[in-house]
Amino acid sequence: MNNKKILVTAANGNTGFPASKELLKLGFEVRAFVRNPQTKKAKELKELGAEIFVGDIQDIRDVRKSLENIESAYFVPTYPNVLFQGSTFATAVEEMKTKNVVVLTQWLSSNSHPSVYTKEHWLVDQTFKRLQNTNITFVNPGLFAFVYFMMPEPMLQFGMMPDFGTNAPPSNEDIGLTVAHILKKPEPHIGKTYCITSRELLKPQEMADIVGKIVGRKIKADVLPESMLLKMLRSYGFPQRDASQVIHYVKDGQNGGFALKAPTTTVQDIVGKPADDFETITRRYLKNNPMVKQSLLNKLRTMGIMMKAITTTKWNMAKFEKEQGFPAFKNMMSSNESEEWKSEHLI
Repeated sequence: MNNKKILVTAANGNTGFPASKELLKLGFEVRAFVRNPQTKKAKELKELGAEIFVGDIQDIRDVRKSLENIESAYFVPTYPNVLFQGSTFATAVEEMKTKNVVVLTQWLSSNSHPSVYTKEHWLVDQTFKRLQNTNITFVNPGLFAFVYFMMPEPMLQFGMMPDFGTNAPPSNEDIGLTVAHILKKPEPHIGKTYCITSRELLKPQEMADIVGKIVGRKIKADVLPESMLLKMLRSYGFPQRDASQVIHYVKDGQNGGFALKAPTTTVQDIVGKPADDFETITRRYLKNNPMVKQSLLNKLRTMGIMMKAITTTKWNMAKFEKEQGFPAFKNMMSSNESEEWKSEHLI
C-alpha cells in the first residue's frame, strides 16, 4: 500500500467512485469524502479499504479536516453550488498546503456563456489557477455519456432519442481512470487541462443506431423542442435550477460545441488504454435497465410518463431566473462563438 493518502470528494458519485476504486487498485490509501456513508457505493469503497470521511463539502471546517495529512486530492464540484464549493475547497487546500489537486471542470467553461453554472465553473477555474501553494490539473469533459440515458423510457420503448448534437461523449469510468492516473504521478500534469472524450465522434443518428443495435429496435434521433424538453425534465422530477441550465447545453451541443477538438487521445495517453467507444458505454449503462425489455407493462409505463410530460405545466424560466438572482449579462454567447473561449480551449 502506498503511504500517500489521496482525498476524493463526491467519492460515491459518477466520476469520484471509479477514481477511488482505481486509486485503491493502484495501491494508494484513499479518503473518500461522502455526505451519506450508507449508500451502496460508499459501502463498497469501505469494503475495498477506503477511509470513509462523512462531511459537508460546503462547510470549510469539514473540508479542512478532510485535508489533514493529505498530499493530493480530486475535487468534484456538484450542482447547484459550484461557485461556493469551489471557493471553499480552493481556500482550504491553500491553507492546508495540499500539494496537488485535480479539478473536474467543464468543457464549456466561459465567462460569457448564458448558463450561470458555466460562468461559475469559469470563476472556479480562475480561483484555482491563482493558488500559490498547490499544483493544479484540470480535467475538462464535455457532455457525459450517461446524460443520454437519464430518460430511458421513450428511447427504449418508443425509439425516441434526443438530439444533443455531434459529440464524443466520455464515460464516467474513463474520467475516473484518467483522474486516478494523473494523481498516481502528478508532476507531468501540473498546470495542464485535459479534454476527455470517448473514442469516436458521432452524429446523433449514429449514436441512435448504436443504441438500436444493442436493444434490437429502430431508434431515431430528433431535436426535442425546448418547451417539450423542459416539460419532460419537470415530469421526471429534475430540479428547476438544473433544468434551466440544461437547455443552454443542448443548444451548445446542437451548435457544435461538443464536437470541437473531439475525439481526443487523453485516456490512451494517460491511462494507457483506448477510451471507451459509445457501443461499450451503451452496453454497460443499459445492462441492468429493465426498460430494455419490450413488454406491455413497460409500454404502458412509458405511455404514462409521456402523458404526464404532455400535461405538465411548463416552467416560467424567465421569472424563475429573475427570482433566483441569476446574473444576466449582455451579449452572452455559446462557447464556440467566443474567441476568448477558443483561445483557452482549442490549443
